[in-house]
Parts: sequence; structure tokens; C-alpha cells
Amino acid sequence: MSGKPVCMPPSLLINLWSRPCHASSTLIKMKKILSILSLSAILFAACTKNNDVQPVETAGKATITFDAVVGTSDFALNKDFTANGKTWNFTQLRYWVSNVVLVKASGEEYAVPNSYYLLEENNAAETNSAYTYPANKREDVKLTDIPAGDYKSIKFSVGVDTKYNSNLSLQAGELSQLNGMTNVSWMWATTYIFSSLKGKVTDGATSKTMVVETGLDANYKTVTLALPSTLHIGSSKSSTILLNADVTKVTDGIDVMTTPTVGASQATAMAAVATNYGTKVFTVKSVN
Repeated sequence: MSGKPVCMPPSLLINLWSRPCHASSTLIKMKKILSILSLSAILFAACTKNNDVQPVETAGKATITFDAVVGTSDFALNKDFTANGKTWNFTQLRYWVSNVVLVKASGEEYAVPNSYYLLEENNAAETNSAYTYPANKREDVKLTDIPAGDYKSIKFSVGVDTKYNSNLSLQAGELSQLNGMTNVSWMWATTYIFSSLKGKVTDGATSKTMVVETGLDANYKTVTLALPSTLHIGSSKSSTILLNADVTKVTDGIDVMTTPTVGASQATAMAAVATNYGTKVFTVKSVN
């Protein structure tokens, strides 16, 4: 072999030099493609997850129905009912429902603002003024803007709380002096009558006119009822709570033949009736 240096053609040198560069470029391009594919996969997955997310429900509506009954029969005016061994014929059922509270499954409470409602089924009645209160039937309370969620129980009071009961000039909800639920015969016309049940009761050949009313701050009673199933409130539907109000429980423990009138002068009997409203009269029939 001669000692002369080996000379390579320039084209061969260029070819050898360019090969590593070409491989490196290809690798970079592949990395870029893989990066783009990975990013696309991430974005696709994110979009898919977003599509699976349900929209957040906003506040909803609910109707509370206070369905008056006489035992297992529907309540009606001017109709004879047999219950507790006596014949009853009612001409009026009226009571205040106030300070409604819905309790979530978590225990959080929602107090319905200005919740003062007069539930009634009555014939036309005279009031303390020249105004005659018309015959009316009202058993539904409609609530709006209730926070969305699952609710387990309901609370409400029968009567009017001290703030408004002691000052009839204050207004909230349906409170008014024009509905005949203040009465001069009580000798304290500056407070509300909380409940009023009127009619006739007959035992054998003896009939008595019945007037059973409650009032005074001490007889303001709160009712707490657990719901038989979870009540869902949301913007997707209007929910309902159906309550039974059994008038046969109003006078439970009271001998209406000897005490057919319950009011200001019968404090013990009135306290017993108020307790009945708080613990016996109302039950939950269904929720939806």
C-alpha cells in the first residue's frame, strides 16, 4: 500500500455528512407529531368529560297541599260526618301556617321568607268591620326560589309569632286584619286568632254549636314532619308535598259536648287544642 493519502470524492463526503442530519431531522419531526397527537388526545378527553357533566340545577318550586280530612273522608262544609261516636257538621275551618322551613338531607335549613298563609274552608263570614269575608277554600301553598337539593323534612308553625301577633300594623305574607281572624269577642282584638273550627256536634238527641279557637303567644305551636322519601327540589320540575289535616284530631282529649266553646275563657282547653295542632292534626301523605 502506498503512503499517499486516500482521497474521497466530494459527493461521497457530502452524502456521508448529511446522513446523520437527515436522521436527526426525521426524529424531530416524529417527536412533533407525537406531541401533537398527545395534545389532541388530551383535548378530546377533556371535551368528552365536559360533555358528560350535568348542568347545575338552579332554584326550584314546590307546592304544599294541606288536605283537610275527617278521619279517612274528605272534609266538606255543611255535611254530616260520623266520628268518635258523634255526628259532626262543619261550617268553618281556618288556621294560620307560618314560618315554613325545609330541611335538607345534610341538615341545612331553608327558611321560606315572609311565609304567612291562611288555610281555610269556610262559608261567608262577618268580620269586626262592615266587611263580609267571602266563602273560600284554600289548601295550597306555593313556594318559589327554593335552593336546589334533596330535602328530608318540613317544619311550620300554626299561628302567628310574637313579632306580628303583638302588632297588627306590621305586615308580612298574607297577614291582614280584614280576614276575620281577629275577634273582639276574645277581648284582645290586638292579636290574631291562630285557628278556628266551627260547626255543630250531635251526640244522640243532643246537639251543640261548636266554636273551637286558639290564640295567644303560648299557643303558637311548631310542627315537624319527616318526609317518607327524599324530596328533590330543582329547576327541572315542580315538586309537591301532600299533607293531611285531620279535623277529628283538633278536639282530641276535649269533651265537646260539655265544652263546645273553646277560646279566651277556656285557657286549659285552648292549650290542649293548640298542642293537638302541633302534634296530631298534620301528617305527610306523599311527596313528589
